[in-house]
Amino acid sequence: MKISAREIFPIVLGLADGTCTALVLASQKMMSGGIDVWQAFRIGIITSASGFLPLWVAEYAGLRNDLVHMAKQLNMRSARNLQKSQLGLQTLRDSWYMASIATASSFMGAAVPLSVAVLFPRWIFLPLATANIVLLGVGLTLGQWVQGARWKWALGLMGIGDLLAALGYKVGLS
Repeated sequence: MKISAREIFPIVLGLADGTCTALVLASQKMMSGGIDVWQAFRIGIITSASGFLPLWVAEYAGLRNDLVHMAKQLNMRSARNLQKSQLGLQTLRDSWYMASIATASSFMGAAVPLSVAVLFPRWIFLPLATANIVLLGVGLTLGQWVQGARWKWALGLMGIGDLLAALGYKVGLS
């Protein structure tokens, strides 16, 4: 299965969001070694589900806006005819598809450090190290994708993840 350039954004967004949200929600439990499978699963579900609606709305609005621009380029009075056409239906399908990819990626991003916390409860820093590895990979991928400084992207995401883990530990949400 080949990943298209358009699919990279929701995958990267989902992985980073899932990992960071899991760190915020569960860092205190992970650091105490007291997270169980059911709790990890619930955090993973909440992490992934909370991102679906905002991403779907943003993606759908962006695609609908593209239809408005198309209508203007075609000198149409209104984009309504395009929005009611097969193109309009395709924007709806595409936005659901992209939001679904991001949601699945978000679950995977949360599942990695949470699974490590469940499997190795006594190694309290291992989930954070694992989350950093995920964010490192996301940062390197993003840096390459945008032809930027790959290591700056990677270290920046890792720093944000560590900051969010510290914040989650301090606030103690779980």
